[in-house]
Amino acid sequence: MTCSIYAIAKKNSDFAPLLAQQQRACQQFKATLEIVDIFPKALTNSSNAKSLYSKALSPYLKPSIPAYALHPAGKTYDSQEFSQILSTHAHVQFFIAGAFGFEKEFLTRCTPLSLSPLTFSHEMAKLVLCEQIFRALSLLNNHPYHK
Repeated sequence: MTCSIYAIAKKNSDFAPLLAQQQRACQQFKATLEIVDIFPKALTNSSNAKSLYSKALSPYLKPSIPAYALHPAGKTYDSQEFSQILSTHAHVQFFIAGAFGFEKEFLTRCTPLSLSPLTFSHEMAKLVLCEQIFRALSLLNNHPYHK
């Protein structure tokens, strides 16, 4: 099982140890949690942000791999439902846009997913997503973490 997270984000050394801890935790279930931060250098203003996000993230979209885009209007899942996403695929991709969100065209290529009605910083959303991936793996492997 591989879960790949692609985020429009600058590296943040404050969150790096927490993300690394989540990656190590997933390894106990023989799962790889891949985190790729991408920051388009040409990003200079809000008018071109969404198209730059699409251009930066599109090469990572693989048609044969289920793709989920974090989006406020996306479907919310409880932990059991979320674990079922992982149970049926060997590889799942997650995409996190920058502050201006996704272009509509990019969203048509993914399944929109919401972690919560609350708004999180990109780093916090990435960390919450990593924790939910670990929780889903725990559920699938009958590990007591979920309880």
